[in-house]
Amino acid sequence: MSCDFFQKKKLAEEEMIDTIIDYKSVDTFPLFPDCDSIPSQDKQRVCSQIKLSEHIFASLSESNIITARKVADTVRVKLLVSSSGKVSLTNVEMSDNLLKQIPTIDSLLKNSIVTMPVLKPALKRGIPVATEFSLPIVIVN
Repeated sequence: MSCDFFQKKKLAEEEMIDTIIDYKSVDTFPLFPDCDSIPSQDKQRVCSQIKLSEHIFASLSESNIITARKVADTVRVKLLVSSSGKVSLTNVEMSDNLLKQIPTIDSLLKNSIVTMPVLKPALKRGIPVATEFSLPIVIVN
């Protein structure tokens, strides 16, 4: 009879599934202030990506960027949204040609991120979490 105390109890299938946490995904994407009133999460995500791109584009277009030749290239910007919603730039990937044409592009992108409004952070199980994602920015003159 005493051996019954040492047998392992099996968890119900629902309990086992609930304890598995996917740390690479979030329940809700970080939201730009104007996008949180949209009912669909997919549309909220798209809205936030568009607003982020528009903010960076507006900031870059305020700078008078002059190049010797035509530029048509893509910059991949990696952003970190903290659990408090503050946006920071973690990495910029671009071609050497673009860097030669616009040597100040790094600082211009950093300045555009500094002026970014505070976002509503991503949520995982209802808790605000930090999120890193990549945003392509197309540069054409």
